Parts: sequence; structure tokens; C-alpha cells
Amino acid sequence: MKVLSSRGRENGFMMAEVILALGIFTIVATSYSKALATLWRTTAYVKEKQVITQIMDSALNEALYLQRLEEGSTEVYIEERDLDLETIVVPLEEMETIDGNFLQNMWQVTVIARFEQDGQYQERIVRGWRYLPLYR
Repeated sequence: MKVLSSRGRENGFMMAEVILALGIFTIVATSYSKALATLWRTTAYVKEKQVITQIMDSALNEALYLQRLEEGSTEVYIEERDLDLETIVVPLEEMETIDGNFLQNMWQVTVIARFEQDGQYQERIVRGWRYLPLYR
């Protein structure tokens, strides 16, 4: 049996094959780096939103669990986050339950956070209610 050899070609890769492989590698590497950059930005955005949510939750709980609630509003500026928090406490009118009982001393506490993120003005609102006789 006779083995045929390729006489015109040396062992190794042709220049076109190397250029094609480098082109494919470049495309894959660029796509991967863009995906990582997007993931990084998204993670930072979600972390910032989570921190703001935790600050708002703390402000709401602090206002809801005061020994004595008084109608009015207070404003706090948190410099580290460039965040403006406004807490509004409002007494609600007498409310009637399904059973026909009247609830007096109901309060609504609203916390409004104003901040700038990604060059846009943002505002988030969270509300809570408190039935005063339950906390005495």
C-alpha cells in the first residue's frame, strides 16, 4: 500500500487560518468584556437601590415606633448618599372595621426619598400605618 503525501504544504498553519483564529478570539473577548462591564454596572445600580431601600425602611420603622406620634413632617439630608429623606406623619380619620368596630388614633407615616442616580432625579415613597393603642 502506498501512502500519498501532500508535497505542496508544510506542517503547520497557514497565515489565513491564524488570522481567522485571532479574529474569532477578538470577537469573543470583546463580547465577554462588554458583558462583564454591563454586569458590573447593573450590580452597582442594584446595590445602591438596596441601600436606599434599607435607609427608607429604617426611617419608616423609626417613625412608626415612636412612643408618641405628632402630626407634621421632618426632613433629613444624608450627605454620604446625597439623599434627602422626608418623613410625613398624618392622623387618619376614624375608620370602621368589617366587624363594625371603630378605630381611633390611626396614623399614616410616609417616607419620601429624593436622590439623583445616573444623572436622573429619582423619588421613592414608602408608607406605613400605626394603630396607636396597640403600642402602649
